Amino acid sequence: MFESHLKPPYTPKVYGFHIDSTNSNPNMAITYIADAVGMTPAYMDYTNNKFEWGSWRDAFFMPRPCMLKSDGTVDYYLDENDYSKKADGTPSDVADDSYDGNAMIEWGRDNKRIWYKIVPDELDSTSASIYISNQCVDNDYRAWSFINADGQMTEHFYTPCYNGSIDADGKLRSISGKTYSELCQNKNVTQEVTAAELNNPVDKKIWYTEQYCDITLINILLILMSKSLDTQTVFGKGRSGQPTGAQNMLGTGTMDKKGMFWGSSSNNDGVKVFGMENYWGNQHRRFAGLQMNDYQQLYKMTRSMADGSSTPDYNQTGDGYLQACLGPNATGYSSKMWYNKDGFFDYSIDGGSSSKYYCDYWYTNSDLSFALRGGSSSAPVARCGAFYVGLSDTVSNAYWYVGAAVSCKPLL
Repeated sequence: MFESHLKPPYTPKVYGFHIDSTNSNPNMAITYIADAVGMTPAYMDYTNNKFEWGSWRDAFFMPRPCMLKSDGTVDYYLDENDYSKKADGTPSDVADDSYDGNAMIEWGRDNKRIWYKIVPDELDSTSASIYISNQCVDNDYRAWSFINADGQMTEHFYTPCYNGSIDADGKLRSISGKTYSELCQNKNVTQEVTAAELNNPVDKKIWYTEQYCDITLINILLILMSKSLDTQTVFGKGRSGQPTGAQNMLGTGTMDKKGMFWGSSSNNDGVKVFGMENYWGNQHRRFAGLQMNDYQQLYKMTRSMADGSSTPDYNQTGDGYLQACLGPNATGYSSKMWYNKDGFFDYSIDGGSSSKYYCDYWYTNSDLSFALRGGSSSAPVARCGAFYVGLSDTVSNAYWYVGAAVSCKPLL
């Protein structure tokens, strides 16, 4: 599927890191390699309420917020420090329900796709070296997020600025200014997907709920930037540990003026990474491409069969999906992931805690389960984070604390 197209003497940028699964310290398990050697990690300075970019402010993979039309074309870009404004300073439509599109994060800045290569250690597939490049350096690099439903490689893909909300037409939206009661909630998987696909132009499959391939890439980039596996400590706790009830969730747009990254050491606030509000905490978000049946983890990296799967689209059974490792058969904090060429999957909870290894929680049972991520407003504080995965809910389950958000991969 992916072939190197480099022509000498062009030299790509290749950042890298190695994860040592034997080191339980989340801040010591990561070693920078390749072009990342000597780079300064990013982090949230809670004392001065300022995000410190380290060496990563102008990295090629940094996305930008935009208003994306329903046909998959960018209308205009947003001011990164105030989404109520366009990049030119004039008022934006970020909170306008009648706008024909959504507030989204565009990936593939300056037409530079984001490629990664995962190389598990020879004797231990729970440790790995991961490389991130602006070019397909060799045939082992992957750019699954840039593959659309027709199996074509696009220049960009789009993730949501906000938790999904439901408009008057029943459509799943990414729009600012929505209250907790307007968030997508109490819906099963079928209803969430149907609401997302209402964004699609006639006979085009470009809008869907969030997808495993995008979450994998974003989590790789969070590790690269932070040089840590403890996302809550580095980027922010996220809204968590609140009393039970939908009324304790944050609405959308609370961080419109917080820049591309912002967080707090308080669990009363939200967290923002790569321009996306509440990437963890506030509300669990279901996503397509990762399921489990009797502890066997099943995955799919694209809506097409370009990933080697044998089914032409996502489904609710995992039929035709690729097989990863068996997941842990008990709940607990993730201590080891199993790596292959496509991604990484929960493998063990032995010895895990809120301050060791991946620092985030894993939920499971033996049923056919559909994945959700991030943690919710009522979840214990320490159980939220970028690596939180819940594979314990069936597709029919519907709760106030589980929602969904839109993603978009335009057709050519």
